[in-house]
Amino acid sequence: MVKKVTSGRVSRGLVAVTAFASIAGLVSPVVAFAAPGGQEASETKAVQSAESSQEDKVRAAAVLGIVAGDDLLILNDRNFVFALWRKATGSEVRASAELALGGADAECTQWIKTGIHEAKKRDDANELRDTETARIARELKQSAAAVVGFVATPDELVRSYRDFVYLVYQKSKPDTKVRAGALAAFGEDEAAQVEFLRNGVLTAQKQDQQDEIDRNNEASEAEKARLAARDAKARAMGQVLGVVATEGILGLSDDNFIREVWNRAKPGTEVAAAAVEALRSPEPAVWKAFIDTGIYQADARDKELELKKQAEADRRRALEIQTKAEKSLVHPGLVYAAKTALAGSDSDVSRFVRIGQYQWLGQSLQSDTVGVRGWYVRNGADGPARIDPGNPVPGPGVGADANWQVLPGKADPNCHTFEVTGRPGVYLRQDNLRVVVAPGDGSEKFLADATWCSRTGLHGAGVSLESFSARGRFLRHINGELFAADRSGANWFDNPSWYEADASWRVHGLNPVTTALSLRWLNDDPIRARIGDPVTEEQVDGDVRWRGYQRGRLYWTKEAGAKEIEGYILESYLKLGGHQSNEYGVPVTDETGTPDGVGRFNHFLRGGSIYWTPSTGAHPVYGAIKQLWKSMDWERSYLGYPTGDPVYSPGLVRQVFQGGRIDHNPDTGATTAYRH
Repeated sequence: MVKKVTSGRVSRGLVAVTAFASIAGLVSPVVAFAAPGGQEASETKAVQSAESSQEDKVRAAAVLGIVAGDDLLILNDRNFVFALWRKATGSEVRASAELALGGADAECTQWIKTGIHEAKKRDDANELRDTETARIARELKQSAAAVVGFVATPDELVRSYRDFVYLVYQKSKPDTKVRAGALAAFGEDEAAQVEFLRNGVLTAQKQDQQDEIDRNNEASEAEKARLAARDAKARAMGQVLGVVATEGILGLSDDNFIREVWNRAKPGTEVAAAAVEALRSPEPAVWKAFIDTGIYQADARDKELELKKQAEADRRRALEIQTKAEKSLVHPGLVYAAKTALAGSDSDVSRFVRIGQYQWLGQSLQSDTVGVRGWYVRNGADGPARIDPGNPVPGPGVGADANWQVLPGKADPNCHTFEVTGRPGVYLRQDNLRVVVAPGDGSEKFLADATWCSRTGLHGAGVSLESFSARGRFLRHINGELFAADRSGANWFDNPSWYEADASWRVHGLNPVTTALSLRWLNDDPIRARIGDPVTEEQVDGDVRWRGYQRGRLYWTKEAGAKEIEGYILESYLKLGGHQSNEYGVPVTDETGTPDGVGRFNHFLRGGSIYWTPSTGAHPVYGAIKQLWKSMDWERSYLGYPTGDPVYSPGLVRQVFQGGRIDHNPDTGATTAYRH
C-alpha cells in the first residue's frame, strides 16, 4: 500500500425500448461497466428511484404557489401529479404533467423531483417543449374515443395508455371486436396499446359495423350501401378529427361532408389540402374515395411529418442531456445511455428522453487515492458518512449501500444532490464540516448543505465535489471518514498531505463490489500497467478467484493473496492445468525478475515454479529436481536456466538446463546434477 489510510407516434414512449448502458472510467473489476480503451467491460442495469419524499412534494407544490397540506402529502406520486395538473395553468407544466401521467410511475416520481421545476422555467421563458408532444398524445386518445363513439373528458385524456385502453373496453359494446381488441391490448405492453389506439380500434370498429350491416337480412342492398357510407363518415370524422359525428353530420351528402371535414381540419395540413382537392372534382366517385381512403392517406402523411418533427426534437433533447451530463462529471451512466439511444432508432431516443434519462441517475463514488481505491462512499446508516471496500464476497445486495441518486442540486440545479437510492429524502450533506447521511428537513440551510458542485478532480483526474454551503471546501475522505475539507490545516482533517487525491473521486455504477483482486489491480499502478485492463469477469473455483486481463491474470486465495502471472509463463501454466494442477496450484509470487536480470519466474502454492528467459522460453521445474537446483543457487549455478520441460521415462525423470542436466529416480529418490 502506497499510502496509509489517513485520508406508432414514436415520441414520448409510444414504443417501449429497453436500454442497456455501460460507463467509462477507472473502475473496480467487479463493478458492471464498459470503458473506452479496454477498461472494465460488462453490463449494468439502471435502477429507478423510489417514490418522492414529502420534501419533494412540498417543493413541487410551491412551484404553483401552493402550500402542500396533508391532503396532498398523503397522495401517492401519480395522484399527487394529477392533483397538481388540475391546479396548474402554465402550458409546459400542464403538458409535462400529462406526459408523466401517461407513462410509468417512475415518470411521475421524477416529475415531482425535477420535472415540474424544469417545466416552470420553460413556462417563464415561454419555451415550448412538451406542449406539442402532449397534444399529440392527447389527440391520439381523442381519436380512438371518437371512433368508439364517446367524448373523452380532460381527466380521462391524461390517463396512461393502458388505463385509456381499458376505458375504451368499458365504453365499447359487449361481444364486439372493439371490446375484444381493447381487452387484448390492455394485457400487452405500451407499444401494443398505442398501436391499438392508432389503428386497431378503427379496424375493429369498421368490422363491427360491417358485421351489423351484414346481419340485417331485411335491409335492401341500397339500404346496406347507405349504412356503410354513413359508418364510413363516422369513422373518418372520429379517427382523423377526433370528433363524434352527430346525426346532422352523418346525414350530409358526400361533398358537404367533405366541406365539414375541410372546415374542421387544421389549416395547412395534408387532410385540409386533400379535402380541397376532392371538392374540386365534380365526380361523386372521387368524393367517396376521399371518405373511404383518401382522408386516411392524408392523415398518415400529416402524422409522418409530426413524427419526423418529434423525432428531431427528441434527438435535440437527448443531445442536450448528453452534453449536460458530460459537463457534470458525475453522470457517466447517463452519458453512455444518451449515446446509446442516439446511435439507435427514433424509438430508442424517444424512450430515453421520456424515461430512460431518469433511470440512469444512480451512481457510486469511489476513492481515487492510491491505497484505498476500491473504497466507496457508503449510505448504509444515518450519521457520519464513511468509505470502505465493503463486503469483498459478491452476493445478493452487496454494494447497495454505495448507491446514490445524483439529482439536481437542492440549492442550485447546476450543482448536485446525492440522495440515498431507495430512501427518498435522505441525503449526503455537510454538517459543521463533517459529512453525514441525514434526512432532509426542508430548511434552506439543509438544502445548501446537501448541495455539491462538481469540477475536474483536484489531482487532475476524476471529479471533486465542492460544498455549496462551505465554498472552497471539498468532499474529502481521511481515516475512512468524510469531511468538507480544505488544505489549510485549520482542522486535523484539513491536513494538506494527500489532500488533492483524497478530495478526488471516480464515479461508477450501482452495487459496486470490491474484491481482493480488484483492490490489487486498482491500487498497484505498476501491475495495472503490466497486465492491462480486465477482459473477463472475475471467476470462482472453490476458494480460488481469478480474472483475465489484457496481458495476464490475477489469482487469489486466502493463503496466497492476490498474485499476478503473465505472458509465456502464464501460457505454460495453463498448459500444465493452471491452479487445478497437483504440482502448481495458485501463484504465491507475482512474475518476478531473477537476480541476474535475464530471466523471470513465478513460484506456486504446491511447490512448482516456472522460469522464463528470452533464449530458453518458459519451462516448469518442480519436485526433487527443483529442490536440487535451488540448493545449487538456482540459475547462478553452472546449470543456468532450464531449456526444456521435465521428461519422463521408466525409472527416470530428466530435465535439461543450459549447462547440464538433473536426473531424478522416483524409485530410489536419488537426484543428481550433471555438467555438459
